Amino acid sequence: MLHVGIDDTDSLNGGCTTWVALRVIEELLPDFDLIGPPRLVRLNPDVPWKTRGNGAVALAFGRGSGESTRVGELPGGPVFAHAEAAPTTPDAEALLERVLAIVRAEARPSAQPGVVVSETRPPEGLYWQGVRGIVRDTQLREALEGAAHAGLNGGRGLAGAACALAWSPRSGGVALRCSWELLGYRERDRWGTPREISAESVAAVATVEKTFGCRDPDGSPAMVPHSPCPVLWGLRGLEPAPLTDGFAALGPEQPERWLLWQTNQATDDHYATALPAEGGASVRLTGNVAAAAQSRRGGHRFFPFRFEGGELECAAFEPSGDFRHVVDMLAPGDELEVCGSVEAGVLKLEKLRVVTLAPRQRKPPNPACPECGARTHSAGRDAGYRCRPCGTKVAAPAPESLAPKLAPGWYDPPASARRHLVRPARLMAAAPGSRRPIFKTETA
Repeated sequence: MLHVGIDDTDSLNGGCTTWVALRVIEELLPDFDLIGPPRLVRLNPDVPWKTRGNGAVALAFGRGSGESTRVGELPGGPVFAHAEAAPTTPDAEALLERVLAIVRAEARPSAQPGVVVSETRPPEGLYWQGVRGIVRDTQLREALEGAAHAGLNGGRGLAGAACALAWSPRSGGVALRCSWELLGYRERDRWGTPREISAESVAAVATVEKTFGCRDPDGSPAMVPHSPCPVLWGLRGLEPAPLTDGFAALGPEQPERWLLWQTNQATDDHYATALPAEGGASVRLTGNVAAAAQSRRGGHRFFPFRFEGGELECAAFEPSGDFRHVVDMLAPGDELEVCGSVEAGVLKLEKLRVVTLAPRQRKPPNPACPECGARTHSAGRDAGYRCRPCGTKVAAPAPESLAPKLAPGWYDPPASARRHLVRPARLMAAAPGSRRPIFKTETA
């Protein structure tokens, strides 16, 4: 069996690495079997040179044995993935050349593709470096030792391709830490034209068991991309079967082909628990609101946040929609867990958890004079109140307690403003990823 990693074939103006992988599968299936599910691996969303979703792909080919599962559909028929591989190893260099031919034909001109073909996967630590930081040249060279590999136009995608191979959906070898996405692909002559997917059909699949990210609270579809890429829609969920069983409701435009991907999306894997020495990273921090949020030009919200390592500003930007109203309701002293990317001393909020709420109080109205009934006025700082008509002094009443408008728990922006790796707030009570593998014998 050989593992194949591919990255950096798209651009901001089009293309899609999952499409290139689908073409690789289509080309190789007559001669090889697909082993295990295709994997879509999102990497550090804060690197400055990413295109859109910073996703790389990992595939495995060989001679299949044991149970097989349908994971896709091509114009020529269904795609099956085998749970196990027979103990044979194809020629890595020959396979690399076949994959490179497809990458050259399908990659965008400005892309810097990288392809890695290997009998073994790199250490899992390479994935964690790629999803939370930047892979250094020395790390990449070590990971590529013994592997067939090639880079085009500079080959920046080699790092992502190797990181994709290093990802394991098992966290500590105990439970699956993953989600699933079924991607539908358009006919080539429709690329760049408006997608014909109705809000009603999206609403229908949004009710399918364990799906997420289909639409925003206002009903607008979030699973339909807007770029001129080959993808028609992406249906996400915690289990694979509901996706393959439920996507037929989407329309009226139908996919020419589809493929089910095992992914690290919605895992929160990109969050470190401490501020990095340099920018370009995402963190999860616990601390307290230092002052009420302020609204700035454009409708953005900012508030100071103190944590064990210091203080920074948290920001909720205009595209986060009603999430900004949650920020508006925070009060000094509230204990929060905040998640987001850090740049120039500002944490760009991706979600937050209200841990505990500080007491809310307000100053009561000036008391009435007990002698003549007139409204009293402040007698000065900490001096109580005085009645101007009769001169009676009145003690200051105790502050009034207010019920908070927030409850403890997780809050996040709508799906259309959510990064791929961020686990939705409504899933935070669930274990990260599916409890069951799609293949009973899957071990990595």
